Amino acid sequence: MPQQVSIEALKTDRLSEAWALARSSGSYANEDWWIAEGTDLIAGGGGVLAARAADGGLHGVATFQGPRGSNEETLVVPMLVTFEFSRNTPARNALLNSLKRIATKLECTHVLLPLSGKCEFRRAAQDFD
Repeated sequence: MPQQVSIEALKTDRLSEAWALARSSGSYANEDWWIAEGTDLIAGGGGVLAARAADGGLHGVATFQGPRGSNEETLVVPMLVTFEFSRNTPARNALLNSLKRIATKLECTHVLLPLSGKCEFRRAAQDFD
């Protein structure tokens, strides 16, 4: 049976909940840096998404920056980290699908992800299920 994962946008006062996952990305030296960057992303029109399992635990986190100018068509994802217990990767798939919906809403044609060798997918790509 597939694990149920819901995606929520974290507000600045709840960023510390995702610190353990953010720390595993290797991008942040301490929790204060993580909270400062998350706060800046949210204030700048981007956000922090959390993948929450049915038991309430966080199994993934992703940050995103919206297009910066009128000619920009790329949703930038500086960090995407998941902790999975399944080869089906429900947290990663839920985060990717949410990022794809955000990109569509913002009229972005590309999403730049922090995967090995950098990766992008077109808005018309099928869902990650």
